[in-house]
Amino acid sequence: MLNGFRVITYGAVLGAILLSGCNNSAEPDVAQQENSPVMNENPDSNTGETQVIKKGVGDVIRSIKGLDSEISMDANSEKIQELGKEISSNWDSIETQVEDEYPNWYERIEKNLYPLIGESGNPDKDLEKIKRLSEATKKDLQLFLEEVN
Repeated sequence: MLNGFRVITYGAVLGAILLSGCNNSAEPDVAQQENSPVMNENPDSNTGETQVIKKGVGDVIRSIKGLDSEISMDANSEKIQELGKEISSNWDSIETQVEDEYPNWYERIEKNLYPLIGESGNPDKDLEKIKRLSEATKKDLQLFLEEVN
């Protein structure tokens, strides 16, 4: 009986030792990586965040091009306002990330973007102003994309 008890005890101790090593790996887990200060210092290393920003900027540019097309065609006031809201929504989806990772670009982009959104919602739209702001915003966003790449 004592020998059986010893075998079970040794088996339990050996099993515990083996199981304790199962969760050790050379790679830190995802939670540790997300909280790592090194990961957040260099935006180029955050490829997931960079991809989200690039996609979001692409969406904003597409919305602005849609606005440009509407102005060139029949300049429907309601459609222009709707496209302004779309631009705002697309920018909102990445705004915080851009502000956190690229504060200088954030300020530069918003100098034209917010007036563009505001003018598109204005009941008495200044189409020339919208065109000017649209071109400036697209230019800034394209330059920003080049830097993010």
